[in-house]
Amino acid sequence: MSRLNFLCLGFGSLLAIILTGCEPQIISPLLPSPESRSIHVTGSGSVTGEPDIATLYLGVSVEKESVEAAREAAASAMTAVIDALKTNDIAENDIQTENFSIYPQYDYTEEGRVLRGYNANNTVNATVRDLESLSDIIDDAIGAGGDIVVVNSIQFMIEDPTPLQAQARVLAVKDAETKAQTLAEASGVSLGKPITITETTRTLGPPIAYAESAEFAADDGARSSTPIQTGELTVTINITIVYEIE
Repeated sequence: MSRLNFLCLGFGSLLAIILTGCEPQIISPLLPSPESRSIHVTGSGSVTGEPDIATLYLGVSVEKESVEAAREAAASAMTAVIDALKTNDIAENDIQTENFSIYPQYDYTEEGRVLRGYNANNTVNATVRDLESLSDIIDDAIGAGGDIVVVNSIQFMIEDPTPLQAQARVLAVKDAETKAQTLAEASGVSLGKPITITETTRTLGPPIAYAESAEFAADDGARSSTPIQTGELTVTINITIVYEIE
């Protein structure tokens, strides 16, 4: 064996020993990772559907001179509101208390802070599964609770969005693939297989602001039904895919 061949063999053996003993993070820069030749794209797919349930956020708010008077007024009105909800076929387990609070109210004068009374708040959320009855439910709850009732908002939802999500997911993947193919062709490379796929989901349809007192309910004979429009909700799937470049 020539001296040159011997030196090359010895150097190769030494290099193999060094690489074998190195940590993976030291070796990895020497080897190209799959993502070093890749295309990152984000695809989006959206499908609309009609809501089939709603959550109604309502409660009572009253101010009285004493804690007990405020509590009693709020309790009486809230009991009437809950009874009205149940009369309209809202199941008991679909009614949930969100907040109960009593706190002092002050007036600020030149002489300083003066206690004016106490404010009691009691709020619930109620799941409405028959949207055609939503207008009557609101009107009856307001009529039962009187002038201290406050309706905060309505949130429309789709109880089972799975079928819409499946449709949106297919559209998102196709959108991502189209973008990746366009980038590959424009760059003069061939698009390979997906390396990673990640997904995010969102449903568009914010709560409807509906702060309202019950003053209009005083005259039952002249009362108009509260108009409610359910509209549509949009389910959106965003897909991020990393493709290999061949």
